[in-house]
Amino acid sequence: MLGIACGLLFGDHCEHLNVLGQAYVGLLQMTVLPYLLLSLVSKLGRLDPAQAKRLGFATASVLLAFWLLAILIIVIVSFALPSITGASFFSPDHGALMAPHQDFVTTFIPTNVFRALTNEYVPAVVVFCLFFGTALMMTPRKEPVLDFLDLCSSGISRVNLFLIRLAPLGLFALTAAAAGTMRFEELSRLQAYLLIFIAASVVATFVALPLFVTSLTHIRYRDMVRAAHEPMLTAIATGKLFVVLPQISERAEELLHVDDQSRPGIEDSTASILVPLAYPFPHIGKIFAFLFVAFAAWYVGDDLGPVDTAEMATTGVVSSFASPLVSIPYMLDKYQLPQDLMALFVLPGFITTRVADVVGVMHLMTLTVIVTQVLQGQLKVRLVRMAGALVIMSVCLLTVCGVGRWYLANTKLDYTLDEQFLALGIPDPHSEVVVYESRNEVPERTFEGEKMLELLASEKVLRVGYRTKHLPYSHFNRRHELVGFDVELMHRLAARLNVRLEFVPYTYDTVIEQLDSGEIDIAMSGLVIKPERLLHVGFSRPYQQATVAIAVRDHRRDEFDSHAIDGIPDSVRKLGTDEVDTARQARRRHAKVEFEVVDSLDAFFRGERPDLDGLILPAEEGAAWNVLYPEHAVVIPKPEVHRPVGLAVRRNDAEWVRLLDRFLDFEEMDGTLQNLREYWVEGGGTKDQQPRWCVLRDVLHWIP
Repeated sequence: MLGIACGLLFGDHCEHLNVLGQAYVGLLQMTVLPYLLLSLVSKLGRLDPAQAKRLGFATASVLLAFWLLAILIIVIVSFALPSITGASFFSPDHGALMAPHQDFVTTFIPTNVFRALTNEYVPAVVVFCLFFGTALMMTPRKEPVLDFLDLCSSGISRVNLFLIRLAPLGLFALTAAAAGTMRFEELSRLQAYLLIFIAASVVATFVALPLFVTSLTHIRYRDMVRAAHEPMLTAIATGKLFVVLPQISERAEELLHVDDQSRPGIEDSTASILVPLAYPFPHIGKIFAFLFVAFAAWYVGDDLGPVDTAEMATTGVVSSFASPLVSIPYMLDKYQLPQDLMALFVLPGFITTRVADVVGVMHLMTLTVIVTQVLQGQLKVRLVRMAGALVIMSVCLLTVCGVGRWYLANTKLDYTLDEQFLALGIPDPHSEVVVYESRNEVPERTFEGEKMLELLASEKVLRVGYRTKHLPYSHFNRRHELVGFDVELMHRLAARLNVRLEFVPYTYDTVIEQLDSGEIDIAMSGLVIKPERLLHVGFSRPYQQATVAIAVRDHRRDEFDSHAIDGIPDSVRKLGTDEVDTARQARRRHAKVEFEVVDSLDAFFRGERPDLDGLILPAEEGAAWNVLYPEHAVVIPKPEVHRPVGLAVRRNDAEWVRLLDRFLDFEEMDGTLQNLREYWVEGGGTKDQQPRWCVLRDVLHWIP
């Protein structure tokens, strides 16, 4: 609470506290893997095969019941989403949101246990412990080794107890940094997803799981919640369930032995074995991540329905063994939902991962308690308590659905990124600028082949050719101003040369003629430097790179994702492009695919060209189009293919090219090119650049 108050008071100034918080998380992580390795091997080694079999059967049965409970909660909570006319969201950094391909062999098979420990491949470490512990079960004269492992495990537990004493400082730093930097509009945009996710997590953590325990064991509700509260607080602040595994084991053992400290047998070591053993398996909080798929369907105005939601959640249980950044995109494709919505999944990750870890703490503690009671023979179904638990859980879920549905039905959610993008302007425009929208408007110019520097000195005019609707390099915004990456770059060039700046439209068919006739002095708009073009025009040095990509309708994204440009899938019959050279090269490589040179890219995105399976275009351009039409996706085939982008000029004008090269050197060295890329290509201009609201600045006015 103090961290939240500090974040609200100081805002962005709390960002520096994140270093202290991350240092605390690192100290907690220091003990976890050694504890897991030593404790799991030593406890397993003391079992006999019959005990291990009982433990495995009981654990699998309870896990299955928990997964069914998670599916039921997902289906019921999804009813809180009312029908709306939705939109979707796009992030130009979509590629960065996607997790790299997961190597399941490395993750789950300890080919090198030391590498698994170094890279924190927890499943692989657990598999190694299972094999080693099972081998020790049947090894004679094992007691000295097991005693040594127990001694080491005890020492690590003492280190962990010392670190827990630092928890107030670490939790304060982490919470203050988060509360001070997260923007309120981000929470507002995602309130529907956060509402159903948090509601499902609260019901599971404080209603379903603890009542499940009280209905089957002698343990009281208050004791269960009290035992879990410390590891839950640590997990929600650190955002890492992994670091509280020792705490969960210790609290579960205290809870189980509160009445009897002398009971011998497997039940004495259940917590130490079961908590690290169950950690790699999906817990209920991790499965709740698939509520995002139901939210995504609602966000775009669709409805999965209870049957599809149940199927989705069941598939999600199996998919939860992988990272959500791998499994969620698969589920979006399965239900033909825009991949661009992955940005909405990642954005509230600070909140959802912590809430999910709280559920994970209760999941592991409940699992440990119930399995231990089964092994002790003390499990008993109390029908009255079970009926009461079902009634309480039903009331809670119905209340959540009713209140949530009413609230969201009265909450308007709009997709605004396209409006924000089209509202961008040139931050510092040149003073003398004229934009011609037609070549007929351009005044005649006497040009006798003189060099460009001489022409600049006599006329003081720089004519730049541009292409319309060539996002994000040159396009008209909502105020009908010519804007874009290249447009702003030319504003800066004209300001340096102190000349009048005139923009003249061109097409690929006329650009060479316009350059040779002197109608334009530079051709911009993301022109790729190609050998065939160098036969007719000169080019500056590259100042950007174009990434070859294919724009497709979102539900077909998976057809292209695993193919290189030289391996277009068989389902593709026709692709479009706006460049003749690209079409000519593609036809030579892919005789079975038809390539058409299109006059208008926006016709495809507006849905007027259903005959086209996709468009070949630079990913940077496709990303900008995707902002306006988010029901499409931009696929970058692997391995990535890049092309240089430059400014085209007349041939044989070396002095003019040299001037442009040095200008681009200046703009690169002072960071301007990178800033322009962040602003126009990566969408930085659409983000609020103002400091986050805080009490001391915006209410008390004590800080600037």
